[in-house]
Amino acid sequence: MPILGVWMWPETIEKSGAEETLRRCVKMGVTDIFFLAKGLSGLVSFRSGIAPRGQERDLLGELLSAAHKEGVRVHAWFTSANDEHYKALHPESGRCHYVRGKDKGLISLTDAGYLSYMRGVLREVARHYEIDGLHLDYIRYNHLTYGWDEWDVKRYAAAGADLAHLRALMERTFLQGEKNEENCIFDALRAGDESVYALARVRREDVRRFAQELILPVREERKQIAVSAALMPEGAYDDTAFADLHYGQSYEDAAALYDFALPMAYSQAYGKDGGWVRRVAEGARKRKVKTVMGLHAFEGGTGVTLHEDISALEGAATEGICLFRAGAFVMARVEDGRLWLYNPLAEPITAMMADGEPLPLGAPLEPGEERTIPVSARPQCVRAFVKEREVCAYLARMQIK
Repeated sequence: MPILGVWMWPETIEKSGAEETLRRCVKMGVTDIFFLAKGLSGLVSFRSGIAPRGQERDLLGELLSAAHKEGVRVHAWFTSANDEHYKALHPESGRCHYVRGKDKGLISLTDAGYLSYMRGVLREVARHYEIDGLHLDYIRYNHLTYGWDEWDVKRYAAAGADLAHLRALMERTFLQGEKNEENCIFDALRAGDESVYALARVRREDVRRFAQELILPVREERKQIAVSAALMPEGAYDDTAFADLHYGQSYEDAAALYDFALPMAYSQAYGKDGGWVRRVAEGARKRKVKTVMGLHAFEGGTGVTLHEDISALEGAATEGICLFRAGAFVMARVEDGRLWLYNPLAEPITAMMADGEPLPLGAPLEPGEERTIPVSARPQCVRAFVKEREVCAYLARMQIK
């Protein structure tokens, strides 16, 4: 059965409870939930003796209990290389910006203390919870301007980089204001510049080793667990210079590291269309990566754009799709000639359309409300509106193959 996944934040379980959440997910045909077990703050949503908890409730435990009764798989989702809590306690662990130093909650991918901490947290969750998968996010560099502390620079030099040359390229690309040559260092990589190639090679190896270190304790505890990662889509392009330098995230490495990957092909965030989503899927497949395609189902997306993204993947040989995210789109399903709707948003839905025609919504669909309304025929997609503003909606459908 093809995968229909949703990324889910803890607030969904906090607000609706695990049983109600699963009832709606099953109604929509969801097979897999990628549940945020540790977010950017570093707080976790399960009982941990190592990491700080975000609330008293064991939200991961509640979700697992409800999901497994319904045959739905749960993947523990970790934002792995960003941890504001750990960074505050261990400022030396931070990832260094080229100009600003160790700002934000970003953690160095080579920090031994953080790797030890994360291995302990991941072993703990794999040992004590019947999770079906481990899902790694932020398993990359975030931008080429990060990764420039004294230790990083020494490693670039040891790999063969001329540091003065690298710094000149960085200055020209990022630090001249309006005079920035935005493609300068990327074009240098494309041209085979040895110093830039050394830089990209070290960053790629950092990401690969970081991922290996996190996966190992989980595999030791649960040998059959499915390991996946969220990937930036640029690494699936024919020209990977942007991804190689900014992220150090290789799709070729991903094929060896993970059971499958979730390219975050958020079409509207990139100003793209369904054809671009398909090209990302095909690029990943060419690199022998099994994919569940991450699709734009949040602010900026609509029922039409989501329908087009899904339709574009017909016959693309993916394992399925995953919607980002639960709680950010209106749910809809046709049942016995009626349209079931659920509004998880914070605002009332004031109008609905199906295939270009208005639907008899009547009174606004309030936040947290479910309702069924008549439909004359099975629509291809639905649209939802908060007054004049269109929001995202997903109509349950047969999955891609």
